Amino acid sequence: IVENEFFTEYQAANIFKQILNSVSHLHSAGICHRDLKPENFMLVSKVDDLLDVQVKTIDFGLSKICTMSKEGKLERMKTKVGTPYYISPDVLCGDYSLSCDIWSAGCILYIMLCGYPPFNGDSDDEILKNVQRGDLRFDEEEWSEISKEAKDLIKKMVVRKEKRITAQEAL
Repeated sequence: IVENEFFTEYQAANIFKQILNSVSHLHSAGICHRDLKPENFMLVSKVDDLLDVQVKTIDFGLSKICTMSKEGKLERMKTKVGTPYYISPDVLCGDYSLSCDIWSAGCILYIMLCGYPPFNGDSDDEILKNVQRGDLRFDEEEWSEISKEAKDLIKKMVVRKEKRITAQEAL
């Protein structure tokens, strides 16, 4: 992202599909990464064409294997962990599920398409306040060339109250 500033939708779609496949696989095994961000994805090899790139998920230091309750549901997590630009508001509240990774992935896609995060600030505290507000905006200048479908996908991922789509649904 740093090298390219932002990606075309085709380039972003290729990379993001791999990110969603990884998240879907983790979630199907009851694993929550809890720190999805661009730095936690590595290119398998350097390529000239981003349509040929292969991506691997790394850094599982904050991940958690979720346990099942007696009712057969995954237990909710409480530990506040993550990186300010990508952390979901439910993680900040200390009561969250696997869907916190979906929020983070949506923030990654947002950055891939425009070059900056959806919730910004001059300090971590300011960023976290903006995350808690969750006021997602698509500034016309940067987003005028981005498809309605891409914006809709982000809106379904970066949404409060855990009404987010799953990684499998996003695929």
